[in-house]
Amino acid sequence: MQIECFSLGKRFANPEENEDSVVILPGRGYAVIDGVTDRSGRRFGAMRAGRFASGLVSAEVTRFLMAEDLSVRGGQDRVRRLVEALGEALRAGYAAHGLLDKASADPAVRIGCTLALGYHDGPALQLVSIGDSGIRLSGKTLGTVRHVEEKPLDRVTALIRRECWAHLGRMRADPLPQRAISDDAVWNGLREPPAGLGAEACATIRAHVLRLCDEEMPKIARAEIERIVDSGISGQRAFSNHPTSDLGYGVLDGFAIADRHVFAADYPAAEVARLELFSDGYFAEPEAFGVAAWEASFAEVERIDPDKIGPYASVKGSGADSWTDDRTYLGIAFDR
Repeated sequence: MQIECFSLGKRFANPEENEDSVVILPGRGYAVIDGVTDRSGRRFGAMRAGRFASGLVSAEVTRFLMAEDLSVRGGQDRVRRLVEALGEALRAGYAAHGLLDKASADPAVRIGCTLALGYHDGPALQLVSIGDSGIRLSGKTLGTVRHVEEKPLDRVTALIRRECWAHLGRMRADPLPQRAISDDAVWNGLREPPAGLGAEACATIRAHVLRLCDEEMPKIARAEIERIVDSGISGQRAFSNHPTSDLGYGVLDGFAIADRHVFAADYPAAEVARLELFSDGYFAEPEAFGVAAWEASFAEVERIDPDKIGPYASVKGSGADSWTDDRTYLGIAFDR
């Protein structure tokens, strides 16, 4: 067996604040967990909220997989019990900090993380994914299987930032206000003009973003798109784990997760050659296996589009003091 792993926090001066976690249990299971950054800077003891959440989930994944008899097929029942156990661990975290009642009542108070997991389940390799951390599976006879949950909501907010940036680029020569105003727009939305952007310009950008969304996402209700365009990222928690909304997305936050947001699939373990798990700090996937290939791909993305306003448009970009996001890669090549 060959295992390769790399994880790096986005903040150059504070790599210890990396909110990603990994689980490596050779012969049992492997996971990449991406903590959701809390823009308020809230801390749980010494840890940021996202680090706290990913730490709770990584510890519970480890405990769960060590306690299970993985030589016996558990199937969907095991997946269900795992998801329940992760929710209980997060609720215990709220309770330990006196936040359980507030978190129960208000999604904006909740911590969260995504999960990409593969574990041995009798003769099968069971995959479980919640949120937009990714799984890539290449097997001797399986071809290539890939899973990352589609998240149209991120595309809507990325368009807010990209189009605001482009508009300001036509009007201004100074890139610092361009970045600051665009970041304000994507965080708070376009219901009201962000500081530095006039009402007429804000209305123009809003109308253009809505037209682009209509073109790219014609099946999504216009009212839902308008809601996120007007509220920005600050309002997206209303869509977390939503059971029916087309803008709904999955996240482990200690509360109910609709089945549609839990990806689970199993494959004959004897036919799997490689398992790769990765967080969304990687914006492009290389063809090759291993840390070197993934880091080369990362470097190429940074060369082409460091601000993430071009082919890799996102809700944030790299800057003078940080990468766009924490990034983690875990690859396992099985002996076959």
